[in-house]
Amino acid sequence: MNKKIFAFTINTLEEAECIILVSKVYKIKPILHFKKYFLLGFGAEFILTFQKILISKFGKSSFKLFIDCGSDHSLAINMANKKINYLKLKTNSIILSKIKNIAYKNRVLLNPTFNIVDCRNRKNIKLKLRKLYSKEKNENRWKSN
Repeated sequence: MNKKIFAFTINTLEEAECIILVSKVYKIKPILHFKKYFLLGFGAEFILTFQKILISKFGKSSFKLFIDCGSDHSLAINMANKKINYLKLKTNSIILSKIKNIAYKNRVLLNPTFNIVDCRNRKNIKLKLRKLYSKEKNENRWKSN
């Protein structure tokens, strides 16, 4: 039984809070995804501050972060050293293997595969999450029979 893992693309703190609160109902730790343009515009410190705000509100174990670094090697190394949970990086295999070593030492997963759900500018995030998780429960029920 292969369980689907979802990452939720967000832009605002309000979207992140809503996803975390709804995910608690389903007893799932959500993965919050930030696109690379977000980091290019606001910088790495913004993501780290965003993370601190969510930790102070919900606790460290209530969510994980997935950051798309594009092809920016220094940003990926910085995020790995800050122990961001998941990183996406596009680069050649030589540099990728070196950054993978840094990520491994900091317990960061590089280039994971997730089903990405876009929750940006969505009016009813709760409904979207309910549909996703109810589908998954129905699929698991049919597989077990």
